[in-house]
Amino acid sequence: MFIKLPLKRRWNLFRRFFKPDIYPEAFSAYFNRLPDTLEVSWFRDDGMIIGTVKAGDKEFLTQGVDADDFIRMVNESIITVFNIPDDYFDAINQTKTYLPKPSERQLLEDMSVASHSFGLSKVEQAFRLA
Repeated sequence: MFIKLPLKRRWNLFRRFFKPDIYPEAFSAYFNRLPDTLEVSWFRDDGMIIGTVKAGDKEFLTQGVDADDFIRMVNESIITVFNIPDDYFDAINQTKTYLPKPSERQLLEDMSVASHSFGLSKVEQAFRLA
C-alpha cells in the first residue's frame, strides 16, 4: 500500500518517522539569527500580492495569492534567506515570527488597496510559545 502512494506523500510519511531531534539551544540560536525588523512594500498584480522584503542589507521578492498566503510566504522566505537548516525550518516557521499589525493586515485583505508598505517586528512572544 505504501508503494502505491504518490512520491510526495511517501516522502512526507517517511520523513515523519525519521524526524531529527530539535535542540532548544540550536533553535534559540537560529531564531535569534533572524532580523528584529523587516520592511515590506507590496502591490497587487493579476490577483497576486507581490512584495519586496528588506531585512538589513538583504532584499528579496515574494508573493502570495491572498493576505494569509503572503504573510506565510514572507515568513518562509526570511527563514530561507537567513539559511536556517531544514531540520529547524518547520519549527521556526510554525512560530509565525513576523505578523503585521491588524490595520496592516486589513489593508492586505482589502482588494481596493493597490499598494502599500509596512514594517514588521519579530514577535518574541512566538519564540516563548515555541
